[in-house]
Amino acid sequence: TNTPCSGQPPRPKANLHHTTVNMKFTLALATIIGLANADVYMHNPRGSNDRNCERNANRNNGNRLFDSQNNAAGGYACPRAVGNEVVQNEDGIASFGAFAQDKKIYYYEGSVLPIEWTNQHGCGPNSKVNCEIIIQYMCEDTADPQVNNFWPWSERKWGPNAANAGTKVGAQAWRSNTNIASPRDGIPRDANDAATDTIPNNVDSAIPNTVETRRFGMHENKDHYDRCEHTERNKGLYTADQRMRRNDQRATRQNPNGNRNGYECPEERDYYPWWHPSPWIDIAVLSNEGPDEPCTSVVESNGDYVCRNENNVAISSGHTQRCAYYLSNSQNKHGKGFCDANADGTVTDKTNSQAWNQRKWYNNRDDCEAAGFTWKEISHSDNLNGIDYPVCGQTSFSRVNHLGNAADDDNIDSQNYYADGGKTYLPESNNANRFVWTIPDIPSIKNGVEYFDAGMEESYKSCTLRLRYNISTSDFPQWPEEAMEANHGWADKMVNFKNNTKKNEDDPATPLIQDPYIFTGVGDSPAKGKQFVSLAVNTNQYGRTFQDRSYKFAIKPRPSTESCDNPNDNTDCRNADSPKILSPNNNQKIFNLNVRGKRGNIVQTYPSVEYDFVPNRLKLDQNNYIHFQWTGSDYNPRRGCNNGEGGPPDPNDFVSAANANKNSRADRSNIIFMNTMAENVPMDMLGVTDVENADDDTAIATIMPNVPCGSGNTAEKEDCYRQIQRLSYLNQQSDGGSLTLRRGLDCLTEQELDEIKNKNERENHPLNCAKLNAKPYPYFDGGLMKMTQAGKYAYFSSRNNNFSNRDQTGIMCVRDGSGNGCEDVNGVLQDENQMISTAAIREKSFCNDEASDYTKGNNFGAASCIELTESILKEETQASTQADNDKIGDGNEEPCDTIIFFFQQATLEEKIGLAIALLFVGMGSAWGGYYTYNRIQARQNAGKKFAGNTKWKGAKATEMI
Repeated sequence: TNTPCSGQPPRPKANLHHTTVNMKFTLALATIIGLANADVYMHNPRGSNDRNCERNANRNNGNRLFDSQNNAAGGYACPRAVGNEVVQNEDGIASFGAFAQDKKIYYYEGSVLPIEWTNQHGCGPNSKVNCEIIIQYMCEDTADPQVNNFWPWSERKWGPNAANAGTKVGAQAWRSNTNIASPRDGIPRDANDAATDTIPNNVDSAIPNTVETRRFGMHENKDHYDRCEHTERNKGLYTADQRMRRNDQRATRQNPNGNRNGYECPEERDYYPWWHPSPWIDIAVLSNEGPDEPCTSVVESNGDYVCRNENNVAISSGHTQRCAYYLSNSQNKHGKGFCDANADGTVTDKTNSQAWNQRKWYNNRDDCEAAGFTWKEISHSDNLNGIDYPVCGQTSFSRVNHLGNAADDDNIDSQNYYADGGKTYLPESNNANRFVWTIPDIPSIKNGVEYFDAGMEESYKSCTLRLRYNISTSDFPQWPEEAMEANHGWADKMVNFKNNTKKNEDDPATPLIQDPYIFTGVGDSPAKGKQFVSLAVNTNQYGRTFQDRSYKFAIKPRPSTESCDNPNDNTDCRNADSPKILSPNNNQKIFNLNVRGKRGNIVQTYPSVEYDFVPNRLKLDQNNYIHFQWTGSDYNPRRGCNNGEGGPPDPNDFVSAANANKNSRADRSNIIFMNTMAENVPMDMLGVTDVENADDDTAIATIMPNVPCGSGNTAEKEDCYRQIQRLSYLNQQSDGGSLTLRRGLDCLTEQELDEIKNKNERENHPLNCAKLNAKPYPYFDGGLMKMTQAGKYAYFSSRNNNFSNRDQTGIMCVRDGSGNGCEDVNGVLQDENQMISTAAIREKSFCNDEASDYTKGNNFGAASCIELTESILKEETQASTQADNDKIGDGNEEPCDTIIFFFQQATLEEKIGLAIALLFVGMGSAWGGYYTYNRIQARQNAGKKFAGNTKWKGAKATEMI
C-alpha cells in the first residue's frame, strides 16, 4: 500500500492490476449518449446544450464540445448576429471599419449572478432520487495554460531545461497570436455555416490560425485529451455488467465505448471529485445530503474533515460529511496527482514508452515511480491567490418527470447575497433551480510564479460555465465511507470493482444487471411456472450525469472611473454603443439583470424557455446597482405571428423589406417601466396629451418620481432619464454600428410604417425601430443603474410581452431608509393589482385583419379590425389550425401559416360547386392522358415497316412469308 498524496486527505484504496492506488471511489456520474430523455438545461447564463449556430429546432451535433446526454431540442443558439468573424469574432468583437464594438456578455467582479437551470428527474429532499449539482468555471489561464508543469508534458510543451525545451515551454500551447484557442465557441465561416463540426483529434485543428480551424469549438485542450486517451482507466471502479471497450480513461461505465465529444475526458466528466488535474475551478456542489447551512471551508480534526460556515464556525446540524468530503477533495485547494517524465529527461521518454503507447500510462504514484518516472501534484491555489473553496449546500426540491420550477426555499449563494443580515435580495419563491453566484475577483498570481504574462485580466476575458446534474437511486451504495455520516448503514459498503460481473456470468455480487427478470410469485400451479417480470434496467444509467455549458463570457474588474458622461454626444461612446460607465465602490452591491429564453411559443422553445428576465424579482437597498445586460441569437428557427415578434429579417440588408415577409429568427428585448405588473402598457413617459408638444424637461419631470434612479440633482436626473430611454429604445437612434450598417438611414416614421400594408413586412422591416429591428445585434449593454429612490417598480419588454401568449415582465423594489417597503405578498414580491390602467400616449397603427381566413375565424388570437363598413357573419364558422407549432426543421418561412380543413369551412353550395368542378377536371385529365399516350406511340412508330399501313390486318398467312 502507499500513503495518500501530499496535501490530500486519506483516500480509500482501489485494486488496480494488483496495485493499490490513490484514487477515490466516487459516485459514477454519466452514461451512454441518447439512451434516455432525462436532462438538465442551463437558462442563465445562456446554455448551449452543445449547439452553436444551427438554425434548426434540433441541434446538429451532440458530440461537438461535450457529452450533454440531453435531448437534441434543448439549448440556445450562438449569441451573435448572422455572419463570419468580421460580423463578430471569437472575442465578441464586431468590426465596422474605423471602429469596433464588444458584443460579449461580461460580469463585474463581486456582482451577483443567478445561475438558473431545469432538471428533469428531480432533486433536493425528494425521496425518489439522490442528486448532486456541480457548478464550475474555466478561463483561458487553465484552459490553455502558459505556466510550465501545470499539466503533464506534451510534445509541444515540455521542459524546463532550455536544451530540452519544447516549442511552447513557458508559452501557451494553442493560442495563435490574437486568436484565442481555449475556451472558444467556434465562429461560422459565412452566413450559411453553422460551425457545428466536432474538432478533429489533431494538433493542426486545435490551433486557431485559419478561418477553418476557428470554426471548431474547443473547451478542454488537445493535451488534456491526449493524457486521457493514453492514461490507464481506474479499474478499481464499479462498472456493473458493462463491457469496457478501452483500457484508457475514455472508457467508463456510462461510456464503455469511449466515444469522443470534443476534447472532454469521459472519466473526468463521469466522476467527481476526479483524481487527476482538471482545468475546471469549482464554484459550488449542491447535494440532497447537505448541512443546514452552507459549508464554505473545511478544517482537519483528528484525521477527519469538518465543515465550517462563512463565519469560520464548525457546522454541527444536518448532514455535513458529504460536503466535507467534496471540499476536502476540491482541486481549488488540494493537489491532484499525475505521472510525468523526469525533469532531466524529455517528453519522448514518456511518449515512446510501452505504457503510453499501449494506453496504460500510470495513473498512481506507486506504478509511476516504480517505472522510473515522476509523480507530480497541482492545485489551483498553488499558483494563484484568491481561489476559494467551493460552496456546498442543499439542493432545492424539484419533482421528477418535470422540466420546470423548484421550491427554492433552500437556495444558497456564494457570498451571502441571497439573504444578508435578514434582508432578502432575490426573493425565495417558485423559481427555476437557482444558485446565486457572486462573481469572483480576478485572482492574482503568487509571487515568483511565471503564470500568465498577458495578465489575469486578459485570461478572464474568455470564460465558460459548466453545470453537471447527477441522479442516482438507492438500489446499491454509491458513496465512499468518508462521504457519509458515521452511523449510516452503508458507510463502508460502497460498490467497487469486486461488484462487477465477469464475462457471461450472473454474478451475485453485482447489485443490478441489464434488464433482469425478477420473480414475483410462485405461479398458479407448478405446470405453469413461476411469475416474473422484466425490468427496464440499463446498468450504465444507474448513477448518471447530464451536463450543460454556457457560451463564453468575460469577468471584468469593477470600473474605477466614470466615463461617457453623455454617450449620445460622445463619438467614441456612440460608436462603441457604450452606456455611461459608473464607478461603484467595493461595498456597493451590483446585481446582474439578464434575459433568458428564445424566440417562439412555449411548445416551440421547449425544453428551453420563453423570454423572461433573470431575476424577474429583486429587493434592493438604496445605493445598490443593477447591471442591465442581455443577449440572444439571430440563428433561431423562423417564428412569426403570435409566436415571435419583430425582426430584423434573415438575411438582413439593414435598409429594405427585401426579406421581411418571411418569419424572422432574431431575439431582441428591451425594458420599459409600467405603473403596475398587472398592466401591459408603459407608464406615462411624456407628461403631455399631445406628442407634438413633448419636450425633455417635461418628460424628465414626469418620469423621475416613478423610476428607481429618479432622485438626486439635475445632472443625476438627466443621466437617469437617458438610461431609461436607452433601456426602452436600445439606443437605435445613436448606435454607431447600427447607423453604419443602415447607411445613416433614419428609423421609419408612424406614417411610413402604416404605408406598408403587409403586416410581416412592416413588423420585420430592418428600419422598424418600434420593434427594435434597427438594433443589428442581439446583445445589449444597458449599463449600471444606481438605486436612489425607494419604491416598487414594474417593467416589461414592449416587443415580447404579449398578454395571454407570453409574459416578459419583472419588478424591482428599493427599500426605504428603514429597510422597509419590500414585504412579500402571499410569499412573493409583487405590487398591487388595482384594476386601473393609465393609458400611455399612443397612436393607432395600421391594422391587418388577421382574425378571418376565407372570411372565417382562426385561432391565432390575432387582430380583428373595425372596418368602415360593418360586416356581420351569418354562416357557421370554425377556427383554422395553426401550422407552425413544429419542433423540427428551421421553422416556417411563410407568415401566419394555417392548416385549412376546406370542407369544414365550405357551405353546401360551395361543396356542390367543388364536386362539379372536380368532375370536369377529372374528365379533362382522362382525355388529356389518352391523347398524350397516342401522340407518344405515333412518334415512337414513325419510320417503321408497318407504320401507317393497315393492309396487313387482312392478309393471309402465306402472303406474310
